[in-house]
This record gives sequence, structure tokens and C-alpha cells, in this order.
Amino acid sequence: MNLLKIWRQAWRIDEMRLLFLALLVSVTAVTSVNFFTDRTERSMTQQATKLLGADLIVRSSRPLSEDYLSQAKQLGLQQAEIISFRSVVSVGDSLQLSDVKAVSDTFPLRGNVETSSLLDGRSEVDSLSNLKSGQVWAAPTLFSSLEIPPNTEVRIGRSLFNLNKVLVKSPNQGANVFQFSPEVLMPLADLPATGLLTPGSRARFSYLFSGTDAQVKNMTDWLKPQLKTGERLETLDDGLPSVGTALQRAQRFLNTAALLSVILAGAAIALTSYSFSRHETHSVAVLKTMGASRRRILVRYLSQLLLTSTAAAILGAILGYFIQNGIAYMLRDVIGTDLPAPSLVPLITGLLTAWIMVFSFSSPQLLQLVNTAPVQIFQNQPQPRSNRWKLLLLTIMSGIFALMWMQTQDLKLSAFLFLGTLGAILVFWAVSTLLLSQLKKLSRNRKYSARALSSAGNRLVLLVVVFGIGLFSLLLLTALRGDLLDRWQNSIPDDAPNNFLINIQPDEVSKLRAYLNENKIDPDLYPMIRGRLVAMNDKPVVIDDFESPRARRLLQREFNLSSVEAFPEANILLEGEWFKPEDNQGFSVEEGVMERFSLVLGDTMTFDIGGVQFTQTITSVRRVNWDNLTPNFFVLGAPGSMENLPQTWITSIYAPPENRSLVPDLIKQHPSVSAINISAIMTQIKDLIGKAAFAVQAIFAFTLIAGIVVLFAALQSQKAERRKELAILKTIGASRKQLRQSILTEFVVVGAVSGFLAGLFAVLASNIAAYALFDLEPSINLMLILIGTVAGAVLVGIAGYLNLRPLLNVAPAVLFQEHAE
Repeated sequence: MNLLKIWRQAWRIDEMRLLFLALLVSVTAVTSVNFFTDRTERSMTQQATKLLGADLIVRSSRPLSEDYLSQAKQLGLQQAEIISFRSVVSVGDSLQLSDVKAVSDTFPLRGNVETSSLLDGRSEVDSLSNLKSGQVWAAPTLFSSLEIPPNTEVRIGRSLFNLNKVLVKSPNQGANVFQFSPEVLMPLADLPATGLLTPGSRARFSYLFSGTDAQVKNMTDWLKPQLKTGERLETLDDGLPSVGTALQRAQRFLNTAALLSVILAGAAIALTSYSFSRHETHSVAVLKTMGASRRRILVRYLSQLLLTSTAAAILGAILGYFIQNGIAYMLRDVIGTDLPAPSLVPLITGLLTAWIMVFSFSSPQLLQLVNTAPVQIFQNQPQPRSNRWKLLLLTIMSGIFALMWMQTQDLKLSAFLFLGTLGAILVFWAVSTLLLSQLKKLSRNRKYSARALSSAGNRLVLLVVVFGIGLFSLLLLTALRGDLLDRWQNSIPDDAPNNFLINIQPDEVSKLRAYLNENKIDPDLYPMIRGRLVAMNDKPVVIDDFESPRARRLLQREFNLSSVEAFPEANILLEGEWFKPEDNQGFSVEEGVMERFSLVLGDTMTFDIGGVQFTQTITSVRRVNWDNLTPNFFVLGAPGSMENLPQTWITSIYAPPENRSLVPDLIKQHPSVSAINISAIMTQIKDLIGKAAFAVQAIFAFTLIAGIVVLFAALQSQKAERRKELAILKTIGASRKQLRQSILTEFVVVGAVSGFLAGLFAVLASNIAAYALFDLEPSINLMLILIGTVAGAVLVGIAGYLNLRPLLNVAPAVLFQEHAE
């Protein structure tokens, strides 16, 4: 009860109410962002898993235990089954090797199957329950290869089937762009009659599961110790690197946007806490004079802060929840899907955010305050600054980093923004200090505007830092929302490749190129050499020596190698040097392969290519942009180094939707060429980018509102000190016009300097983020600096003037009296 009484007394103080307001705005911003990003990220993950067909898949080259299905049923997961194998589909004398999938009628668990009754007809969402016994659906390339229309009888093994529909889209279709054979779906119950599934057949068995996050996690935890040799788990990241990369980028965009709201909130809390501590200076002196111990005083103020921050956190979380619901409702048509229900994590994050912010920004000042002798306070003796500011900076920086890490759980992203924020604060502080020293020289002119600026002292420095960080957050979010996000969207243009052409024989390259040129397509063709990694640094590779599942899978299959002259556009050179035209030795290796096999520049890799041992030294390391949707390779050889090795060719092309016959006619002229349609993957990636774009725009709109509120809260926190200054200036004869000019000059200069520095750092930070976090090329946008300078001068100038305008008509005696109170 005493605690509540003390808090009610503290609530009468303007600074405590301002602190509550700043915390409320901060927590509302953080929780609304976190609620929305949490739901959006999980929605994007769910959308991305539609390409996989499930949340979790168990695969094996041998029949899987039915215990897996029983456990999934106990956990409440949905399940499906696939048995896939290569088989010939025949019509009369025409044959075509196909990838046959015998599926249960519950497939897919995620995503949809789209079919068409006509080769050139519109596709519609279909259900496997419509795939009746004795029927099969197949990819368009099978119809082209066999030169047959739908509703043709085909033979698969010992059985005859009616090939009655065109399979336009199915989950996991095109996930492996080196899949040569067209896909065929048949009912699982019809598989035994074909006679194709025998003990010696090379089939792949898969169980698919889907459910809630908790169910999938429980199933994964149960499965891992149960897996037998040759069995493996597969998730989104394992089979779809392009979609996985896009999803990771989208999450980074959203996390970065959320982090900027934390930085913006921190600027307001810092200034409000500073003002609150100064206001309570004399109260602490009185308490000490009356015999109160340091511990009792500290507990008193910490309890006040605890209650204030907790109340702000609870109310802010409630407001954040309703705000994110409003955002989701407004974007319901754009998002296109119902967002999952929010989790409780943002509520906990909001509460921790309030506690960390208020105590990291306020506790050092309170400690300094309770350790100051009453005589120092009453006589206005200067307090030692070195330890105070060191402790304050240490706790603030620790608090900011803790908030960043808590927000993202991404050490790299948190460290990047933390160092950027720290650098910005130091530069803001140094420049504003330099500006202050110059303005002190101008005060000799005895103009009120100059005298007001020069007398501002450390307040001017603090205002530049606070407003600068606030504007920096908004401008960087502007760069993320506009320039950086546009660059990501433009990295996948409308005419991006939607078909891969593979298995092109060397003697067909010139004819195929001529055909494509006739259709106004000028493709880049790449040689493709398949080889198995058998040794590293002359030491034979033993699969059991590697614990990483990805490393083991890479060693179990053949690599797709290539040799090119020009450095691939979708790659970034990380180490070493790219091949020179005269080079005919060396490998350029993707960074993931380097990490999984613990390789460094100068190591050697040996591949078995058609029975020939091929060894080269690693001369460079590349980062591959997998969502570029052009042919990419883990390992590239020097130009001409693989000319004498057995090889086929590969390319990617954009086939306009209106030219439906382009690819089928190409297959007719070049029957050995296989076309893989990757439109589904490209559509999914663009959909992910679009969702990220709208999510960031919604976050920007709310953060902008929060920034304006924070700006006024920060100005209000210094209103008491301003009263005293205006009273002194009026006493010495300053007119209302001169005071108005003084106020406008101070805030316009502060806003312009803050905005200029914020724009400069936003340009720098957005380009570092583009390169380091999103694999995009840097681009200088000088408009950010201009926008920052003008917006800062106008916004801060108007806000500062409106905040102090009511005091211009008040008599000096009244101002002194209000200040004393």
C-alpha cells in the first residue's frame, strides 16, 4: 500500500507522466511491430512450406516404419505418403522416362495442386481426391514429348492409365532444377498393380507431416533419435534454397524495421529519464537531510520506475495488440491469407522492453543522485562527470544491445545495428559539441538568438543526439521501405527466367541457340559436368567423418560443376581472385561448401567425373544469390579447364505467358532437352517480397506516428528549464518577437543538424545493410540527406515552437513562480 501511495505522489510530477507516456509509446511501437512481424513471418513461413507440401518430411530409399505414422497420429499431425521412382511412360512406340509419384489422397498437406483439362487451358486448384483409380496426371512436357492430348491411355509398368489432366503446379515441383524427367502423379493404391515396386527397385519413400509449431517440434524431437541409416528429415531450408534465401531476407527486413522502433523509443526514454532525475535532485537532498538512507531512497525511486514501466508495458501491449489487428485487417486483401493467431512472445518482449529501457537509462542517474551529498545539491556544486557519464553510457549501450538481441535473436544483425547506432551517437555528439563551441563565440554579438543557443549548454548536445537518432531511425526505415526494398524487388524483374533447359547435348547448342534467337531470346548457356567429391587435400572423403546432415547429403550425390569466363552476376566474390582469361586451373567454391567441409583458399578438391579423377586448387570463394533463378553452381572451374570432360549444357530462359508453344515446340525439335518450369518458385519468391514490402510499410506508418509523439514528449520534458530561461530573457528586456526568433533559431538549427547527420548515416547504414545483410549492390541516395535536413529543420522547428509558444505571453514573475513549484 505504501508503494502505491509513493507512486501516486510521483505521478503528480510532470516528468513521471512524461516518462510513462514515452514508455507507453515505446512499448506500443515494439509490441505492435512484434505482434505483426511474428504473425507475418509465420504466415510467410507457412506460405513457403506450400512449395514443400508439408512442414516436415521423412525420406528414405527404403520403406519407412509405420511407427512414424502412429506417432504422428498420437501427436495430432496430418500426414500423407509418397512413393516416387523413375519409370517409362509409353503410348504405342513412344516412350518417355518420367518421375512417377504415387501419392495418398491427403497430399499435399501444404499448398495446392493445380491442373487443367487442356494443354493451353487455364489451371484450377484441384484435389487429389479427384484423382481416381486408373487415372494419372502429368506435367505438360510429358504431353509434348509423347505428342498426345489429355484423356489418352498410357502404360506405366503392367498397368494402363487414363492420362486425363495436365499437372500445371504441384508442391516441390521444380525444387530440384536438375530433375530431368516430367512429373507424373498416380494414386498410391494403384502402385502394386503396376509391378514396379519390387525389393530391388530404386524407389524413394516419404512421409509428410503438418501441424502446429509445437506439434511439428515434438514430432521432430521424437523422430531424430529414431531415424535409421539412409533416413533423413527435410524442411523448407533443405530442398528449396531459393525460397529459403528469400524468406530469410524478408525476415531480416522485418526484424530491422522492428529494431529501428526500439532505437527510436530509446532516444525518448533517455531524455525523459535525464529530465526526471534532474527534477528530483532537490527532493533527494531533502530526504537525505531528514535521515533517509541511500538504500531507502534508491528503493523508493526504483519501485516508482518499476510500477510505471509495468503499467506502461501492460497498457502498451494491449494497444499494440489492437493496432496490429488493425494493420492486419487493413492489409487483408493485400496479404491474401489469414494471418496465424499471435503468440504470447510479443507480450513478454514488451514487458522486458519497458523494464530494460527504464532501468538502463535511469538507474545510473539515480545512483549518481543518491550518492551526491545534500550540500552539493543545495549549493549547486558541480557533480563529478567522468564516472557518471561512463556508467550512463555503459548501461545505455548494454540496454540497447540487450533489446536488439532480444528482438531478433540474430547476433550478426544486432551487432551491425548496435555498432551503427553507437557510431551515430558518437558522431552526433562530436559534431553538436563542435557546433556549440562555435555558437558560444557568436554570443558576443549579444543577439538573443545566439545567446539562447550558446546558453543551452549540454542540452543542445543532448537534443542533437536524441533528435538525430530519432530521425536516423525514421530515415533508415524509409530507405528500407523504399530504396532497399525496391532494389530487392528489382533483383527479380518481371522477365526473370521461368524455365530451365537442361540436358542440352554439345551438338545441339548452336541449333537451340538459333531457335531461341528466332524468338528474340539470347540465353547464356553453361556447360554442366556431374562429378562426385571423392577427396579433399588428397585425403579420401569418408561420409561418416562428417556430422552435418547437409555435408553428408552433398557427399552422397553428384555435384553439378561448370566452367565460365565472366564472373556470375548473381554471385559476390568473398575471397581470392577470379579467373583471368589465360587461366586454365583452379576452382571457385560457394561459401556454404567451404564452411561445411572446413576448406580454405589453397586447399584442393578431387572429383570423380565419369571415372576420371579431376583435381584443382581452390582459388576463390563466392556467395551465391540463390533466389536469382539463374543457373548457379557450388563449384566453378577456370575457363576451358573442363573442355575434355563429359558434359551437357544448361540455360534459363523467360517464356512469355502469351507464347505457350515456345517450350513445347523446342522440346519437339530437341527431344533430348528437358524443360523445367520454375514459375511456381518465382511466384512464391515475389509473393514473399510483396508481403515483406507491405509489412514494412505498415511498420513505417506506425513508427512515424510514434516518432512524432516521442518528439513532443522529449520537448515537453525540458519545458521547466525553458520557463526559467524565458523568464530571464524577458526580465532583461527581450521582446516577444525576439524570443520567438530565438526559439525558432535554436530548434531549426538543432533539427537541421540532426537531420543532416541522420540522413548521412542512413545512406551509409542502408548501403552496409544492402551489402552485408541482403547481398544487394550499394547505391547512394543523396535525397535521404536532403530530406533529413529539411524534415529535421521543419519538424523540430515547428514542434519546438508550438511546445514553448504558450510561455511567450506569460509574465516573468509567473514563469519564475511556476519554475520554483
